[in-house]
Amino acid sequence: MQTDDPAIAEIVAYLAGEVGVDPSLLTADTPIAELGISSLDLIETIFKLETHFGIEVPNDGPLNGTEVTVGTLVEHVAALLAAKKARSAVSAG
Repeated sequence: MQTDDPAIAEIVAYLAGEVGVDPSLLTADTPIAELGISSLDLIETIFKLETHFGIEVPNDGPLNGTEVTVGTLVEHVAALLAAKKARSAVSAG
């Protein structure tokens, strides 16, 4: 999954490191389960992403269920990072 967005590239690189694959092998359509991430492992991975990026992923939403893809996970985390950045800019200004 190639991207020019540094935030998305960082999320993909972090996720690839967690599952031990080359980031270039991850596509938006790759099911998380194909990476060997079970639903329980997904919860742990989300927790690690929250800690690493300083965000909070809601318990409900697109990351619930068994059909989660790499694209869904990356886009959701990227949106939370963008919202965090926007809040920081508002509170700083």
